[in-house]
Amino acid sequence: MRQTIIQRRRRPFNRCRLTKSLHFLFFSFVFVVASIWPTAAWSQRAPVSPDVPWQPDLNLARKDIPAVPGHEADLNPNDVYTLGQLIDIAESNNPATRAAWNRAKVSAAAVGIAKSELYPTVIATAAGRTFLNPPLLFQSFVVQDIGLFETAVHLDYTLLDFGARRTEITAAQARLVAANLNFNNQHLMLIEQVSQAYYRLLNAIGLRQAAQVSLNDAQLLQAAAQDRRNNGLATVPEVLEARAATAKANYLLQSTIGEEQVAFGDLAKVITASPVRHFNVQNLDKLHIPDALGQSVDDAIARAYQLRPDLQSEEAKLRSAQAEVKHAYTAYYPTIQFEGAKGWLRAFGEQPPFVGTYAHTPTYEATLSLRWTIFDGFRRESRIAEAKAEAETAKDEIHDRQDEISDQVWSAYTNAETALQQRQAATSLLAAENESYSSSLESYKDGVRNILDVLSAEDELARARAADVTARTQVLQTFTALAFGTGELLTNHQKGNHP
Repeated sequence: MRQTIIQRRRRPFNRCRLTKSLHFLFFSFVFVVASIWPTAAWSQRAPVSPDVPWQPDLNLARKDIPAVPGHEADLNPNDVYTLGQLIDIAESNNPATRAAWNRAKVSAAAVGIAKSELYPTVIATAAGRTFLNPPLLFQSFVVQDIGLFETAVHLDYTLLDFGARRTEITAAQARLVAANLNFNNQHLMLIEQVSQAYYRLLNAIGLRQAAQVSLNDAQLLQAAAQDRRNNGLATVPEVLEARAATAKANYLLQSTIGEEQVAFGDLAKVITASPVRHFNVQNLDKLHIPDALGQSVDDAIARAYQLRPDLQSEEAKLRSAQAEVKHAYTAYYPTIQFEGAKGWLRAFGEQPPFVGTYAHTPTYEATLSLRWTIFDGFRRESRIAEAKAEAETAKDEIHDRQDEISDQVWSAYTNAETALQQRQAATSLLAAENESYSSSLESYKDGVRNILDVLSAEDELARARAADVTARTQVLQTFTALAFGTGELLTNHQKGNHP
């Protein structure tokens, strides 16, 4: 054996081979550093100066920053969309609802993770190892070349934990319920946003149409004044007054056109459509305007406590927090765990000058352990105090949300009652002002009234038209706000398929 060792030591030293190996390692190192250096330099340095914007390399920016393609709903410019159809489009394309849906899927996966603790863990392993181990024996090294191959199946299972896993599952399930309710609440808010944006657009369209009618009336009055002037029955100041009234009506019309475009863009944003691509919506005259409230304010608040998904979500969070308190108490109890493995070991060994040998044998191990934490620096006490505080916080948040919902419902109910009364008053006002203007115009044509009386009646009629449009849309908006406050908007909103 000593002779074998001496022979190993007398092998010729190959300097050329060593030089080639060192060169290969050096160039490999240089290549790796050159590959990662530009990216590392771009992504790990702060801006050079506080007064100059950061200017990264565009190619590296495209590489390191993921490109997220834009999205928008595809609407047909020739179709007329109802509110229900717009809500369908928004629910199908709005990223906020999709994000809430994915958060609910995350919570559902967390429940599965918590439930997995109830089952044993089975792991199959296979490992091979080879080594040259020259142990020192007396004054010589004994060269041993050994190869091992081991296969095994390991099983770990917690037999008893005094409810720790169950309480964790209960908490995860409550969090899933809260996430699902948050998903519903996101839909509720989206429906309310689409409805309010739709009614604001209808109001802007109605005001623009009313302004157009007022401009037509002003032009007719101007033509009548010019005709009377041509016949020697009117003065130049009367014609100028009529022209000024026409210019004022045109100015107001242009303002309403701009407000309509802004309202259209707001609606397009909510339904994730492009504001530069026009689409048509159902006209205000084709909508049913409610004329009475079907419930008392007390009933509305009670319904809100039952239906509002955000309140239900807070209640689910409280259940989760209470389950976490129970879970924290389980840390005082021991756990009993079983660990076992069954496998097979194969080995080949060689020790010069002897011939190589091979052997194999089955292996197994089994452990039953009891683990009981006696002292952990008051970690368990602090965790229980933390869980209790979180539970009390969740309870306080429920009370705060109840107060907020009560205020929302009360305000929406009061606004709806006011809107109904204003709607009746606006209808009467429009009829009266329309009759007054017609009478003033006819009297002016007959030479009985002067043009200032007609212009005053014309202004009042324009205000009455605008008030009538606003009163109708306010009824729709306040009823929508009330349905949102009670949570009924989630199921009782207008529905419609894509045209």
